[in-house]
Amino acid sequence: MSGSGGFYKYRCKYFYTHNCPNWVYVNNSPCANCCAEGRDADGEASELPSSRYSHDICVPRVEDGVVHYTLMEIVNTDESGNQWTLRYKVNQTQIPIVMTTSATPGPPVPATSY
Repeated sequence: MSGSGGFYKYRCKYFYTHNCPNWVYVNNSPCANCCAEGRDADGEASELPSSRYSHDICVPRVEDGVVHYTLMEIVNTDESGNQWTLRYKVNQTQIPIVMTTSATPGPPVPATSY
């Protein structure tokens, strides 16, 4: 605790980035001077409500006994935040299948001609 009154004081959120010397009562928050200079408005102005942005997820699928993950996103479709839809994040193109084997290769065969 610093000072009297029994409250903890913390450095301003912009102590390192803008060399702000002020103290605040809530950790990781800007002081009144930084708010007045518009430093805190940069990060919060671009944020959307949590119901308005999409959430990226990896959806597992199994093909021929192999697990593949597809990048998809959950998107809100209405203003109330109750309707969500799942859609592909990237275009799904057919990727050629490469055959693999679990067989152990034999010993190398030396070349006969140089």
